[in-house]
Amino acid sequence: MRIGTLALCALSSATLAWIGDHAAQAAEPAPVEELGVEAPPEVDVTMPGGPTAMRPHTEVGSIPIALSGYFWADTGYMKRTNARAGQYDSDVAYAQGRFVLAAEYYQEYAGMFATSKLELIGFVNEFTKSQFEAHVLDAYVMLGQRAWDVQVGRFLAWEVYHRGQGIELYTAEEAGALGGPSLYWLDYTRGHKNEAGQLAFHLYPSDCLGIEIAGVYGQESNQNNYGLRPVVDFHPGKLQLIAGFEYLTQQPQTTADKVEVTSMGFAAKLQYAFPYVTVGADVAHASVDYTDIQGLTDSDKTFDKTSVGGFADIDFGVGSIGLGYHYTMQKNEQDEQNTHQQMFVSYLHRLPIEGLSLKLVYGFALAHIEDNDGAGSSWDNNMHSVRLRVAYDFQ
Repeated sequence: MRIGTLALCALSSATLAWIGDHAAQAAEPAPVEELGVEAPPEVDVTMPGGPTAMRPHTEVGSIPIALSGYFWADTGYMKRTNARAGQYDSDVAYAQGRFVLAAEYYQEYAGMFATSKLELIGFVNEFTKSQFEAHVLDAYVMLGQRAWDVQVGRFLAWEVYHRGQGIELYTAEEAGALGGPSLYWLDYTRGHKNEAGQLAFHLYPSDCLGIEIAGVYGQESNQNNYGLRPVVDFHPGKLQLIAGFEYLTQQPQTTADKVEVTSMGFAAKLQYAFPYVTVGADVAHASVDYTDIQGLTDSDKTFDKTSVGGFADIDFGVGSIGLGYHYTMQKNEQDEQNTHQQMFVSYLHRLPIEGLSLKLVYGFALAHIEDNDGAGSSWDNNMHSVRLRVAYDFQ
Protein backbone atom coordinates (compact mmCIF):
# COMPACT_ATOMS: atom_id res chain seq x y z
CA MET A 1 0.00 0.00 0.00
CA ARG A 2 2.84 2.37 0.84
CA ILE A 3 4.46 1.68 -2.58
CA GLY A 4 1.19 2.55 -4.30
CA THR A 5 0.84 5.75 -2.29
CA LEU A 6 4.41 6.80 -3.13
CA ALA A 7 3.79 6.14 -6.81
CA LEU A 8 0.63 8.26 -6.72
CA CYS A 9 2.48 11.11 -4.99
CA ALA A 10 5.33 10.95 -7.52
CA LEU A 11 2.94 10.94 -10.50
CA SER A 12 0.91 13.83 -9.05
CA SER A 13 4.06 15.83 -8.31
CA ALA A 14 5.41 15.34 -11.85
CA THR A 15 2.12 16.43 -13.43
CA LEU A 16 1.79 19.47 -11.18
CA ALA A 17 5.42 20.44 -11.77
CA TRP A 18 4.77 20.44 -15.58
CA ILE A 19 1.70 22.68 -15.07
CA GLY A 20 3.57 25.01 -12.72
CA ASP A 21 6.58 25.34 -15.09
CA HIS A 22 4.38 26.27 -18.05
CA ALA A 23 2.41 28.77 -15.95
CA ALA A 24 5.63 30.35 -14.74
CA GLN A 25 7.01 30.71 -18.30
CA ALA A 26 4.10 32.97 -19.26
CA ALA A 27 5.16 35.87 -17.03
CA GLU A 28 7.64 35.10 -14.26
CA PRO A 29 8.67 38.07 -12.08
CA ALA A 30 12.29 38.74 -11.26
CA PRO A 31 13.62 36.89 -8.19
CA VAL A 32 13.01 38.83 -5.00
CA GLU A 33 16.74 38.82 -4.32
CA GLU A 34 17.14 41.22 -7.28
CA LEU A 35 14.75 43.65 -5.59
CA GLY A 36 17.11 44.01 -2.65
CA VAL A 37 14.99 42.15 -0.10
CA GLU A 38 15.19 38.73 1.45
CA ALA A 39 12.98 36.04 0.00
CA PRO A 40 10.23 34.98 2.42
CA PRO A 41 10.39 31.45 3.77
CA GLU A 42 8.42 28.96 1.72
CA VAL A 43 5.04 28.11 3.14
CA ASP A 44 5.09 24.61 4.58
CA VAL A 45 1.81 22.96 3.62
CA THR A 46 2.66 19.80 5.54
CA MET A 47 0.86 18.91 8.69
CA PRO A 48 1.14 21.52 11.48
CA GLY A 49 2.27 19.03 14.08
CA GLY A 50 4.15 16.68 11.81
CA PRO A 51 7.81 15.81 11.39
CA THR A 52 8.66 19.42 10.43
CA ALA A 53 7.51 20.79 13.79
CA MET A 54 9.80 23.03 15.86
CA ARG A 55 12.97 21.46 17.20
CA PRO A 56 15.31 22.84 19.91
CA HIS A 57 17.74 25.56 18.95
CA THR A 58 18.21 27.47 22.21
CA GLU A 59 19.43 25.78 25.36
CA VAL A 60 18.42 27.14 28.76
CA GLY A 61 21.09 26.17 31.26
CA SER A 62 21.89 22.48 30.90
CA ILE A 63 18.35 21.51 29.83
CA PRO A 64 17.82 21.46 26.03
CA ILE A 65 14.70 23.62 25.94
CA ALA A 66 13.77 25.41 22.71
CA LEU A 67 12.31 28.89 23.13
CA SER A 68 10.15 30.54 20.49
CA GLY A 69 7.06 32.71 20.31
CA TYR A 70 5.34 35.65 18.74
CA PHE A 71 3.75 39.01 19.48
CA TRP A 72 0.93 40.83 17.76
CA ALA A 73 -0.97 44.01 18.50
CA ASP A 74 -4.03 45.35 16.67
CA THR A 75 -5.17 48.96 16.55
CA GLY A 76 -8.55 49.07 14.89
CA TYR A 77 -11.94 50.63 14.33
CA MET A 78 -15.27 48.86 13.77
CA LYS A 79 -18.60 50.38 12.74
CA ARG A 80 -21.73 48.23 13.04
CA THR A 81 -25.13 49.17 11.66
CA ASN A 82 -28.14 47.52 13.32
CA ALA A 83 -31.32 47.85 11.26
CA ARG A 84 -33.64 46.13 13.74
CA ALA A 85 -36.28 48.42 15.21
CA GLY A 86 -35.37 49.63 18.68
CA GLN A 87 -31.68 48.72 18.36
CA TYR A 88 -28.71 51.03 17.92
CA ASP A 89 -25.66 51.38 15.71
CA SER A 90 -22.21 51.18 17.27
CA ASP A 91 -18.76 52.66 16.66
CA VAL A 92 -15.93 50.85 18.42
CA ALA A 93 -12.28 51.87 18.70
CA TYR A 94 -10.14 49.07 20.04
CA ALA A 95 -6.57 48.03 20.75
CA GLN A 96 -5.61 44.49 21.68
CA GLY A 97 -2.64 42.17 21.49
CA ARG A 98 -0.85 39.08 22.75
CA PHE A 99 2.63 37.97 23.61
CA VAL A 100 3.07 34.19 23.41
CA LEU A 101 6.19 32.48 24.74
CA ALA A 102 6.67 28.81 23.90
CA ALA A 103 9.07 26.35 25.51
CA GLU A 104 9.67 22.87 24.09
CA TYR A 105 11.73 19.99 25.43
CA TYR A 106 12.74 17.35 22.87
CA GLN A 107 14.65 14.07 23.14
CA GLU A 108 15.35 11.09 20.87
CA TYR A 109 16.13 7.48 21.73
CA ALA A 110 16.32 4.28 19.66
CA GLY A 111 14.57 5.75 16.64
CA MET A 112 11.81 7.40 18.67
CA PHE A 113 11.26 10.95 19.86
CA ALA A 114 9.42 12.58 22.76
CA THR A 115 8.58 16.25 23.05
CA SER A 116 6.65 18.40 25.49
CA LYS A 117 5.52 21.95 24.76
CA LEU A 118 4.01 24.82 26.74
CA GLU A 119 2.76 28.19 25.43
CA LEU A 120 2.13 31.01 27.91
CA ILE A 121 0.20 34.20 27.02
CA GLY A 122 0.44 37.80 28.15
CA PHE A 123 -2.30 40.21 27.05
CA VAL A 124 -1.86 43.83 25.99
CA ASN A 125 -5.21 44.67 27.62
CA GLU A 126 -4.55 42.40 30.57
CA PHE A 127 -7.15 43.77 33.00
CA THR A 128 -10.13 42.89 30.81
CA LYS A 129 -8.84 39.81 29.01
CA SER A 130 -7.48 38.04 32.06
CA GLN A 131 -11.01 37.55 33.40
CA PHE A 132 -12.28 35.68 30.36
CA GLU A 133 -9.40 34.01 28.53
CA ALA A 134 -6.94 31.29 29.40
CA HIS A 135 -3.29 32.14 30.00
CA VAL A 136 -2.12 28.92 28.34
CA LEU A 137 -2.45 27.97 24.67
CA ASP A 138 -0.63 24.70 23.98
CA ALA A 139 0.33 22.30 26.76
CA TYR A 140 0.98 18.78 25.51
CA VAL A 141 3.32 15.82 25.26
CA MET A 142 4.01 13.94 22.00
CA LEU A 143 5.65 10.55 21.50
CA GLY A 144 6.39 8.70 18.28
CA GLN A 145 8.53 8.21 15.21
CA ARG A 146 8.75 9.98 11.87
CA ALA A 147 5.89 7.88 10.44
CA TRP A 148 3.56 8.23 13.44
CA ASP A 149 3.04 9.93 16.79
CA VAL A 150 0.59 10.27 19.67
CA GLN A 151 -0.23 13.66 21.22
CA VAL A 152 -1.99 14.26 24.57
CA GLY A 153 -2.89 17.50 26.37
CA ARG A 154 -4.14 20.87 25.14
CA PHE A 155 -3.54 21.92 21.53
CA LEU A 156 -5.19 22.77 18.22
CA ALA A 157 -5.86 19.97 15.76
CA TRP A 158 -5.07 20.49 12.07
CA GLU A 159 -6.76 23.36 10.28
CA VAL A 160 -9.02 22.27 7.41
CA TYR A 161 -11.10 25.30 6.40
CA HIS A 162 -8.72 28.25 5.81
CA ARG A 163 -10.23 31.73 6.10
CA GLY A 164 -7.33 33.69 4.60
CA GLN A 165 -4.87 36.18 6.05
CA GLY A 166 -7.50 38.83 6.86
CA ILE A 167 -9.96 36.89 9.07
CA GLU A 168 -7.99 36.02 12.20
CA LEU A 169 -8.90 34.90 15.70
CA TYR A 170 -10.32 37.54 18.06
CA THR A 171 -10.70 40.21 15.34
CA ALA A 172 -13.59 42.36 14.12
CA GLU A 173 -13.38 40.61 10.76
CA GLU A 174 -14.01 37.29 12.49
CA ALA A 175 -17.00 38.65 14.45
CA GLY A 176 -18.59 40.25 11.37
CA ALA A 177 -22.02 41.88 11.33
CA LEU A 178 -24.17 41.85 14.45
CA GLY A 179 -26.37 38.75 14.67
CA GLY A 180 -24.85 37.00 11.67
CA PRO A 181 -24.21 33.25 12.00
CA SER A 182 -20.56 32.50 12.70
CA LEU A 183 -18.52 30.90 9.94
CA TYR A 184 -18.20 27.13 10.40
CA TRP A 185 -14.68 25.81 9.85
CA LEU A 186 -14.69 22.38 11.52
CA ASP A 187 -13.95 24.01 14.87
CA TYR A 188 -16.32 22.32 17.36
CA THR A 189 -13.68 19.75 18.37
CA ARG A 190 -10.50 21.42 17.12
CA GLY A 191 -9.20 22.12 20.60
CA HIS A 192 -8.13 24.71 23.20
CA LYS A 193 -11.14 23.87 25.35
CA ASN A 194 -11.40 25.51 28.75
CA GLU A 195 -11.59 22.24 30.69
CA ALA A 196 -11.73 19.21 28.39
CA GLY A 197 -8.49 17.58 27.26
CA GLN A 198 -7.44 16.22 23.90
CA LEU A 199 -5.83 13.22 22.28
CA ALA A 200 -4.54 12.86 18.71
CA PHE A 201 -2.91 10.13 16.65
CA HIS A 202 -0.92 11.12 13.55
CA LEU A 203 0.09 8.80 10.74
CA TYR A 204 2.31 9.67 7.76
CA PRO A 205 2.20 6.85 5.17
CA SER A 206 4.25 8.97 2.73
CA ASP A 207 5.74 12.43 2.30
CA CYS A 208 2.57 13.69 0.63
CA LEU A 209 -0.06 12.10 2.85
CA GLY A 210 -0.91 12.69 6.49
CA ILE A 211 -3.74 11.43 8.69
CA GLU A 212 -4.85 12.87 12.03
CA ILE A 213 -7.41 11.23 14.31
CA ALA A 214 -8.07 13.71 17.11
CA GLY A 215 -10.52 13.64 19.97
CA VAL A 216 -11.91 15.68 22.86
CA TYR A 217 -12.59 14.15 26.26
CA GLY A 218 -13.55 15.63 29.62
CA GLN A 219 -15.93 18.07 31.23
CA GLU A 220 -16.84 21.51 29.95
CA SER A 221 -19.45 23.84 31.52
CA ASN A 222 -20.84 21.02 33.70
CA GLN A 223 -21.21 18.71 30.72
CA ASN A 224 -19.24 15.65 29.68
CA ASN A 225 -17.66 16.15 26.25
CA TYR A 226 -16.86 13.28 23.88
CA GLY A 227 -15.58 14.25 20.46
CA LEU A 228 -13.89 12.69 17.42
CA ARG A 229 -12.22 14.54 14.51
CA PRO A 230 -10.48 12.55 11.72
CA VAL A 231 -8.65 14.54 9.01
CA VAL A 232 -6.81 13.45 5.85
CA ASP A 233 -4.23 15.78 4.25
CA PHE A 234 -3.04 14.99 0.71
CA HIS A 235 -0.41 17.45 -0.57
CA PRO A 236 1.56 16.36 -3.65
CA GLY A 237 3.81 19.16 -4.87
CA LYS A 238 2.12 22.55 -4.63
CA LEU A 239 -1.39 21.12 -4.45
CA GLN A 240 -3.18 20.49 -1.17
CA LEU A 241 -6.47 18.69 -0.65
CA ILE A 242 -7.47 18.35 2.99
CA ALA A 243 -10.78 17.10 4.36
CA GLY A 244 -12.18 16.18 7.74
CA PHE A 245 -15.21 15.18 9.79
CA GLU A 246 -16.11 15.85 13.41
CA TYR A 247 -18.61 14.55 15.94
CA LEU A 248 -19.17 16.02 19.40
CA THR A 249 -21.69 15.05 22.05
CA GLN A 250 -22.11 17.16 25.22
CA GLN A 251 -24.03 15.26 27.89
CA PRO A 252 -25.32 16.34 31.32
CA GLN A 253 -23.44 15.27 34.43
CA THR A 254 -26.49 15.04 36.71
CA THR A 255 -29.88 13.38 36.28
CA ALA A 256 -31.60 16.70 37.03
CA ASP A 257 -30.02 18.35 33.99
CA LYS A 258 -31.54 17.43 30.62
CA VAL A 259 -29.49 19.77 28.41
CA GLU A 260 -27.69 17.77 25.73
CA VAL A 261 -26.04 18.94 22.50
CA THR A 262 -24.94 16.78 19.57
CA SER A 263 -22.92 18.38 16.77
CA MET A 264 -21.45 16.90 13.62
CA GLY A 265 -19.96 18.34 10.47
CA PHE A 266 -17.45 18.09 7.66
CA ALA A 267 -15.13 20.46 5.81
CA ALA A 268 -12.70 20.42 2.91
CA LYS A 269 -10.16 22.73 1.29
CA LEU A 270 -8.53 22.66 -2.14
CA GLN A 271 -5.42 24.85 -2.48
CA TYR A 272 -2.76 25.38 -5.13
CA ALA A 273 0.42 27.44 -4.88
CA PHE A 274 1.34 29.02 -8.22
CA PRO A 275 4.54 31.08 -8.49
CA TYR A 276 3.90 34.05 -6.15
CA VAL A 277 0.14 33.36 -5.95
CA THR A 278 -1.71 30.90 -3.71
CA VAL A 279 -5.44 30.33 -4.17
CA GLY A 280 -7.86 28.14 -2.28
CA ALA A 281 -11.53 27.19 -1.96
CA ASP A 282 -13.35 25.92 1.15
CA VAL A 283 -16.64 24.23 1.97
CA ALA A 284 -18.10 23.09 5.31
CA HIS A 285 -21.42 21.92 6.71
CA ALA A 286 -22.61 21.30 10.28
CA SER A 287 -25.75 20.01 12.01
CA VAL A 288 -26.51 20.75 15.67
CA ASP A 289 -29.26 19.12 17.77
CA TYR A 290 -30.02 20.89 21.06
CA THR A 291 -32.13 19.40 23.86
CA ASP A 292 -33.23 21.92 26.52
CA ILE A 293 -33.41 21.54 30.30
CA GLN A 294 -36.88 20.01 30.07
CA GLY A 295 -35.68 17.31 27.70
CA LEU A 296 -37.38 18.90 24.67
CA THR A 297 -35.84 19.93 21.36
CA ASP A 298 -34.90 23.61 21.33
CA SER A 299 -36.06 24.63 17.85
CA ASP A 300 -34.12 27.91 17.96
CA LYS A 301 -30.76 26.25 18.75
CA THR A 302 -31.23 23.18 16.54
CA PHE A 303 -29.97 24.07 13.08
CA ASP A 304 -28.06 23.22 9.91
CA LYS A 305 -25.21 25.49 8.82
CA THR A 306 -23.21 25.68 5.59
CA SER A 307 -20.13 27.81 4.89
CA VAL A 308 -18.37 28.25 1.54
CA GLY A 309 -15.58 30.60 0.60
CA GLY A 310 -12.27 31.26 -1.04
CA PHE A 311 -9.04 33.16 -0.57
CA ALA A 312 -5.99 34.35 -2.50
CA ASP A 313 -2.52 35.41 -1.37
CA ILE A 314 -0.36 37.37 -3.81
CA ASP A 315 3.23 37.31 -2.53
CA PHE A 316 5.98 39.47 -3.99
CA GLY A 317 8.75 39.06 -1.46
CA VAL A 318 8.67 42.24 0.55
CA GLY A 319 4.88 42.18 0.79
CA SER A 320 1.73 40.17 0.30
CA ILE A 321 -1.82 41.07 -0.73
CA GLY A 322 -4.65 38.97 0.70
CA LEU A 323 -8.21 38.63 -0.57
CA GLY A 324 -11.05 36.57 0.86
CA TYR A 325 -14.80 36.01 0.74
CA HIS A 326 -16.95 33.65 2.84
CA TYR A 327 -20.69 33.00 2.89
CA THR A 328 -22.54 31.26 5.73
CA MET A 329 -26.18 30.15 5.77
CA GLN A 330 -27.89 28.85 8.91
CA LYS A 331 -31.46 27.55 9.14
CA ASN A 332 -33.05 26.42 12.41
CA GLU A 333 -36.17 24.37 13.13
CA GLN A 334 -38.22 27.55 13.49
CA ASP A 335 -37.61 27.98 9.75
CA GLU A 336 -35.50 31.09 10.35
CA GLN A 337 -32.83 31.37 7.67
CA ASN A 338 -29.96 33.70 8.50
CA THR A 339 -27.04 34.48 6.22
CA HIS A 340 -23.67 36.14 6.72
CA GLN A 341 -21.24 37.42 4.09
CA GLN A 342 -17.69 38.22 5.27
CA MET A 343 -14.97 39.62 3.03
CA PHE A 344 -11.62 41.34 3.38
CA VAL A 345 -8.65 42.81 1.58
CA SER A 346 -5.28 43.02 3.33
CA TYR A 347 -1.71 44.10 2.73
CA LEU A 348 1.19 42.52 4.65
CA HIS A 349 4.56 44.30 4.61
CA ARG A 350 7.67 42.49 5.83
CA LEU A 351 10.14 44.77 7.58
CA PRO A 352 13.94 44.35 7.28
CA ILE A 353 14.16 42.71 10.72
CA GLU A 354 13.38 39.02 10.26
CA GLY A 355 9.97 38.07 11.61
CA LEU A 356 8.73 41.66 11.99
CA SER A 357 5.80 42.77 9.84
CA LEU A 358 2.93 45.23 9.47
CA LYS A 359 -0.49 44.28 8.13
CA LEU A 360 -3.38 46.55 7.17
CA VAL A 361 -6.81 44.89 6.89
CA TYR A 362 -10.15 46.23 5.67
CA GLY A 363 -13.19 44.08 6.35
CA PHE A 364 -16.84 44.21 5.39
CA ALA A 365 -19.70 41.96 6.49
CA LEU A 366 -23.40 41.81 5.69
CA ALA A 367 -25.91 39.73 7.68
CA HIS A 368 -29.54 38.96 6.90
CA ILE A 369 -31.51 38.08 10.04
CA GLU A 370 -34.97 36.53 10.29
CA ASP A 371 -37.14 36.38 13.42
CA ASN A 372 -40.31 34.31 13.14
CA ASP A 373 -41.42 34.85 16.75
CA GLY A 374 -44.65 36.80 17.00
CA ALA A 375 -45.51 38.71 13.82
CA GLY A 376 -42.18 37.82 12.24
CA SER A 377 -39.68 40.21 10.73
CA SER A 378 -36.34 40.39 8.95
CA TRP A 379 -33.57 42.96 8.64
CA ASP A 380 -30.01 43.44 7.39
CA ASN A 381 -27.00 44.44 9.49
CA ASN A 382 -23.57 45.39 8.21
CA MET A 383 -20.08 45.95 9.54
CA HIS A 384 -17.08 47.95 8.31
CA SER A 385 -13.69 47.51 9.96
CA VAL A 386 -10.10 48.58 9.53
CA ARG A 387 -7.12 47.56 11.62
CA LEU A 388 -3.35 47.71 11.62
CA ARG A 389 -1.44 44.77 13.06
CA VAL A 390 2.20 44.78 14.05
CA ALA A 391 3.52 41.24 14.45
CA TYR A 392 6.86 39.79 15.47
CA ASP A 393 7.53 36.07 15.12
CA PHE A 394 10.72 34.72 16.63
CA GLN A 395 12.02 31.16 16.37
